[in-house]
Amino acid sequence: MTRIRPLTENDIPQVAALRSRVFSWREQDSVAAREAAVRKIFFGNPFADATLPSLVYENGKGGIIGFIGVSARRLRWRGTELRAAVANSFMVDPDWRGVVGVQLLRQFLDGPQDLSLGDSPNEPARKLWEQLGGVTALQDSLVWVRPLRPVRYIVGQIRNGALLYSARLLTRPLTSGLDALAVHMPQSPFHLKVPDSRAQPLTPGDLVQGLAEVGKLCSPSPHYDEAALGWLLGCLEQGPRGRRLRKVLVRSKAGEVVGWYIRFASRPGVSEVVQMGARKEQYRELLDHLFYSAWRDGSAAVSGRVQPPFLDILAQHGCVFSRNGPPVLVHSRHSEVLEAIQGGRAFLSRLEGEGWMVQLSEA
Repeated sequence: MTRIRPLTENDIPQVAALRSRVFSWREQDSVAAREAAVRKIFFGNPFADATLPSLVYENGKGGIIGFIGVSARRLRWRGTELRAAVANSFMVDPDWRGVVGVQLLRQFLDGPQDLSLGDSPNEPARKLWEQLGGVTALQDSLVWVRPLRPVRYIVGQIRNGALLYSARLLTRPLTSGLDALAVHMPQSPFHLKVPDSRAQPLTPGDLVQGLAEVGKLCSPSPHYDEAALGWLLGCLEQGPRGRRLRKVLVRSKAGEVVGWYIRFASRPGVSEVVQMGARKEQYRELLDHLFYSAWRDGSAAVSGRVQPPFLDILAQHGCVFSRNGPPVLVHSRHSEVLEAIQGGRAFLSRLEGEGWMVQLSEA
């Protein structure tokens, strides 16, 4: 007899082995390191909730053939608090695909949470989610990109072939000159001005206050305590080498808080925003600081996931949009919550998704 049940620590070796068959680990990671990562991700975090457990699908012989990880979140919603369950690491043994995945995801969606979120699913998981009543949050799934060195960024998209790679190296002095003109000419759409605002390190307390301020405009929006945010930011800092985490609180020339951003700085490529926020009237000033800071780091572009309440401001600041990123999936029995998300009134970011898990698994 097969059954679906909550994950226990005794299941860690089998879950780590299942991931090896379905996804991948780094080749240099030992079995012990892989099991330690599973333990840290699903048992050693402040978002573990016994009432919203991760689930395993067990075959008749006690073997685990399916798994869906669950991370709990709290959201503000019209003066009340919602419980959200974030699905991650959804996987089924290749020899058992079909009904196992359907039953496992259905049991997750039928849980006691007010809202279910799916971040970074593959295409089969997205289709299955929608077949079971979930929807894709189209605006939240958009990705924005702001070229900072536009010529280098465009040339950098050409990745295939040794000849093309050599051509990029030979034309680098020319592209650097053109990019300098694009940034410094006031009439250029890629012009960057030196911001009047200043930066200081972002603390968990600053982030708690910032999210509370943004929550007055956006609903639902995430609600964290300082300890949980400190742990979460610590996870992001353990990521791969070559990607430094920038946690920045931006203040105006007069010393007032403008907003904040959390991003990975990648000198040769694209700087990736994990989360950013400000009151709507200050969002332009925050973007000016973000773009200039990423340019100073040497990035060719800066990118992030769209937060719909600020979509028009991003468009006015030279950002282009695409659906190249993974979709954000939502499911809820509360129709008004779904309508708010679909209508672009929510504040969701990569901080609520799987990014911190990726950092821990690669640490």
